[in-house]
Amino acid sequence: MTRFEWFIGGVQIILAFAVGITTACQPAINARFASHTPSRIYGGIVNFAIGMLAILAVAALFRTPLPTAEKISAAPWWAWTGGILGAFFVTMSVILLPKMGAAIFFSLVIAGQLFGSAFIDHFGLLDVAVRQFTWGRGLGLTLMLAGMACIRWL
Repeated sequence: MTRFEWFIGGVQIILAFAVGITTACQPAINARFASHTPSRIYGGIVNFAIGMLAILAVAALFRTPLPTAEKISAAPWWAWTGGILGAFFVTMSVILLPKMGAAIFFSLVIAGQLFGSAFIDHFGLLDVAVRQFTWGRGLGLTLMLAGMACIRWL
């Protein structure tokens, strides 16, 4: 591995970690905003509206070409569900985080992500390369559940 590849790998790790930190902040921010509206759902609506403006700004900054109707229509049906899943996450976070607290909420979210992604990997779902479930992955998931239990009950 060259120094450049090592550097890029390090930057990717830092960015992924930063995504985790900012994702931990997002539901609390949305819930706080929503507490100033007639319904918690408005926290999610504002989240998506500002998010759309931000991603449009990024697309303009990078001069990303618009997708063609032909390319978009070739996407499988399930590829269109990403926005719905994002709305589910944001909606549940503004409702559940104030009741559960951030640590418990995210320990459950992360545990669900790990179990779901192990299932996706094992069966190669959603056009992901197959990565067999191993005893090591099983141990990691078990430790994740143990960690979640510690956060919840200790």
